[in-house]
Amino acid sequence: MIHSCFTMGSDDTIFLFDYPGPRFSSPTIKNLVRSRLKDKKAFVFASHSHGDHFSTEIFEFDKITSETYFVLSDDIRVREKEHTLDLMYVCPDDKIDIDGVEIKTFKSNDAGVAFLIRYRNKYIYFGGDLARWDWPEWSEEKRKEHTKVFDETLTMLKDLEIDLAFSNMDKRLSSWAGPVQFIETVEPKYFVPMHTFGNEIWIEDLLKEDLPSNTTIFYYERPGDSIHIDI
Repeated sequence: MIHSCFTMGSDDTIFLFDYPGPRFSSPTIKNLVRSRLKDKKAFVFASHSHGDHFSTEIFEFDKITSETYFVLSDDIRVREKEHTLDLMYVCPDDKIDIDGVEIKTFKSNDAGVAFLIRYRNKYIYFGGDLARWDWPEWSEEKRKEHTKVFDETLTMLKDLEIDLAFSNMDKRLSSWAGPVQFIETVEPKYFVPMHTFGNEIWIEDLLKEDLPSNTTIFYYERPGDSIHIDI
């Protein structure tokens, strides 16, 4: 969809991840999201409170869906007087079940959580801002702390058959924030690079890497691009 905001779903159910604030969105994006959520059962996830991952506008979508479940990282706090909705807040290492959708959270090395979702016996991973953050201006100790969290998360994921994974790609870092390592370690069936800040052309370089052939990388170029996946 755009940056870290994506939708995925089936005929009657839709998942929305990290819908951003106005600075990182547009009327086009909002209309696309509304069209995909309309009249469906919606699970709306927000991995953390940063403006490029969360907006209170998500609560408006409750008016157009058949049912809506909001799953928010506990670093997000919305004043109750701003809504009348039942919100579910999650912490790292939580495990919950919502209407048959199993959700596990991982601690992020940036803010909030990452989500591991089991839906119809399929595993979907959404990383939020959990990535291989190893900025060269950081101290060696800080880089080690952040990469350790990422490495440990991949170790847990590789023992599962991940059907669809969303994880960050940032070419300002020599590690690109970890997409190559993620694919080589976890080998998901489908991989969606995200958090590109509009630099979707970066994905072309990822496609040139010698990566496991059983992982399909979704190369999107503009908001609204989609892929049909059979998992």
